[in-house]
Amino acid sequence: MSVGVLAGLGVLSPLAGFLVCRFAGRRQRGLVRVAGPGSIGVSFALFLAAAILNGTQAGDHLLYHWIFPTAATAGSALAVPAVNADIYLDPLAAVMTLVVTGVGFLIHVYSVGYMDEETDDDYSRFFAHMNFFVFSMLLLVLAHNFVMLVIGWALVGLSSYLLIGFWVDRAAAVAAARKAFVMNVIGDVGIVIASFLTLRAVGGLSFDDLFRAISASKGHVDTGTLELIGLFLVVGAVAKSAQIPLHTWLPDAMEGPTPVSALIHAATMVTAGVYLLARFAPLFAHAPAAASTAQWIGLGTALMAAVIATVQTDIKRVLAYSTMSQIGYMFFSVAIGAEVAGIFHLVTHAFFKALLFLAAGNVIHALAGEQDLRRMGGLWRSLPVTGFVFLVGALALVGIPPLAGFFSKDEIISAGFDMGAAHPAGGIVLVLVAGLTAYYMLRAFYMAFMAEPGERSAAAHEPGQVMLVPVVLLGALAAVGGLVQPGPWHFLSDYTHGVFGEAGALVEPAAILLTLVAVFIGLAVAYRRFGAGDVREQAPAVLDHAFYWDDLYQQLVVAPLWAAGEWLYRHVEEPWVIGAADAAAGLASAAGREVGKLQSGYLRSYAMLFAAAALVAVVVIGVGLR
Repeated sequence: MSVGVLAGLGVLSPLAGFLVCRFAGRRQRGLVRVAGPGSIGVSFALFLAAAILNGTQAGDHLLYHWIFPTAATAGSALAVPAVNADIYLDPLAAVMTLVVTGVGFLIHVYSVGYMDEETDDDYSRFFAHMNFFVFSMLLLVLAHNFVMLVIGWALVGLSSYLLIGFWVDRAAAVAAARKAFVMNVIGDVGIVIASFLTLRAVGGLSFDDLFRAISASKGHVDTGTLELIGLFLVVGAVAKSAQIPLHTWLPDAMEGPTPVSALIHAATMVTAGVYLLARFAPLFAHAPAAASTAQWIGLGTALMAAVIATVQTDIKRVLAYSTMSQIGYMFFSVAIGAEVAGIFHLVTHAFFKALLFLAAGNVIHALAGEQDLRRMGGLWRSLPVTGFVFLVGALALVGIPPLAGFFSKDEIISAGFDMGAAHPAGGIVLVLVAGLTAYYMLRAFYMAFMAEPGERSAAAHEPGQVMLVPVVLLGALAAVGGLVQPGPWHFLSDYTHGVFGEAGALVEPAAILLTLVAVFIGLAVAYRRFGAGDVREQAPAVLDHAFYWDDLYQQLVVAPLWAAGEWLYRHVEEPWVIGAADAAAGLASAAGREVGKLQSGYLRSYAMLFAAAALVAVVVIGVGLR
């Protein structure tokens, strides 16, 4: 079986799972339990086989010619570029597909138990939308022209809307889904504009058309156009990956079920922006202003989100702001040219962040939906396995050696001291963020597991095996996942060398030492403050309101648009549009009433009408004869 067939079937498997779960499984929960996770597991196996067979090659596997120029329009203003429905598999795409389907499979298995209390219809709907989400993400990752990219990009946004707003009877969930959709559409517009600019500049929509034009001659595409394309791609990446200033949807997305949070935050949606920047690395190498913009956005988001996370009391919101912060690391890394380090952190982050969300899901499940850290505590005894793997995930996120996060974060921090428009300030900021990460993660662990037991803690217990096994497996990956790029062995760098041409980031011992000092200071401060079980704290208002971003949007965007809409309704739509429609309806009604008077039902009335009509006919004919 060829690589193209394997990859094509890998894409279609989640789509088949979506169809089965949504239509055949609405009254057959057992079928959903198999088809939902099974379709993702089959997809993972197919992509693994495709990656092994493909090796380090890059192949564009044509499915069919979708849009192609015709002889009638060739050379005219009506000419359209050729667009193929194809699958592009190279080492970068292979890594992403394996992360999406591998981690996604474990999350799907976990969901079998977590969502078991839902009705049959909601159960099938949940897995159908989860499957469709994975299908959309795979379509995005394997796209090699702007049309396919836009389709995958938009479908991921639609899928996230359906999943975040899964509980349709909760006003907060519906509002969060709507907010995420609007923010993501802003990014969609950025991608569409970038595609039009590319079409105008190179006459095609394939990524290869753009890359060949860049490499063929520096003057073939002017620098200003490249910068514009790069900046609009950054807009798309910022919206999808929840970076400043389009980040406010991600914390609200916690209104969805916990497995949705794990899927969005760990392996799929929020990493799409990082993948986009990595895919267009040849462009950003010739668009320094766009690359520099992405660097500063990544740094700013990493620092701001880490500061906000230090005061969050919702266990899922702590992890949400942590995700924003870690995506900031990846943004910065890819934008400064250390693409392998950024992708390496993307992989390890998928392991320990999925672990943390699912472990948090165990806690929430055990406490009957409670998410407030201040009402937890004492769970180490009742949830020992969950507590242990949560600690492993937290330490991996913090960067304690030899866990996975230690290797990937240190590569990025080392690069931050040596590369990029912000060096060495970039490295210093990321070291500070590492210290803050250590503080807020140990704080969350102590408040949930080591503080004085809350009201519901006594009745808490570990979930069933279907929820516990995926968490344990993710714990193992979070512990040993760094072995794909440890020290002198650059397995990931060697595998992606054909894509990035990078021999592996140079890890500076001084940067490692400085980072560890910051991390242990953060841990010490958290232990000193929360180790005794005292979880009382008063957050500054600016942090409690997340730097007032939502308030800013409310005042600058939502309120003016709402006021403008009301004014237009009162002064334009109501008097002119609705008024004209009402007037036309009134005129028709009046005419109908008058005509209706002629339909009296009396014979004499009809005889008079007949006579009058005959008289009119005689007069008209007589006039005509003259």
